[in-house]
Amino acid sequence: MVLKLAFKEKSFSDLVDLQASTEKLHELQHFAELGRLSATLLHEISNPLSAALLHLELSDQQSPTITHLKRDMQILRRYVESARQQVRHQGNVTSFSIKPQLDQLKRIVLPMAKKSGVSLEIDAVPDCKLYGDPVKFQHLVANLILNAIDAYSEDGNYDQASLVRVNISKNRHWLTIRVTDWGKGIPALELPHLFEPFYTTKGHSGRGLGIGLSIVREYVTRDFHGSIKVSSSRRRGTQFTVKLLAQVQ
Repeated sequence: MVLKLAFKEKSFSDLVDLQASTEKLHELQHFAELGRLSATLLHEISNPLSAALLHLELSDQQSPTITHLKRDMQILRRYVESARQQVRHQGNVTSFSIKPQLDQLKRIVLPMAKKSGVSLEIDAVPDCKLYGDPVKFQHLVANLILNAIDAYSEDGNYDQASLVRVNISKNRHWLTIRVTDWGKGIPALELPHLFEPFYTTKGHSGRGLGIGLSIVREYVTRDFHGSIKVSSSRRRGTQFTVKLLAQVQ
């Protein structure tokens, strides 16, 4: 009887291990397919983007709109090139100041916040340098801000005006970034799964692939040797807290 029970327990354990291995294999297959699609998409985007930017630079038209458009397309081309380097397992690791990176980021996210009817407040940026890929830094902050903007659904009824606040502080060793919204909140059961690949809280809306926060966590922990955590409730809002290893100045 004891032998039979041990056999059953071992069989159940093997079944759980097999299920975990199968889920991991499916996850890797998803990433492989996503990598192939990303490489193709980046190739298809790169040439038309460069051509459009060249036409703008050669244009005789001079206006604030054209100037802003050229600047934004240059930022976009920089993002595309950075993504191509990541696909090729390359990167631009350097010492950089965070203020110029956040200034560029604001030009991208402010119009998106305005379009969604969300006020975006970014506190004064401290003088701080990080060591890593500056584009990845922009990506991780942008992802958190855009997720916070998405927390305000169009049919939502909120206790206060739609607001996303970004607080940035620094001590000797760490840069801390807090992104807070007071939108729909995240259910407690979903919080432990937020950083899992292909897990999304956006349902079947088609607005998310479920990889944004997993990429953010990878950038934070692997590229900037930091940490990320989240807390959420409908009354207090949702806050992502990121700590990145700062360069001692």
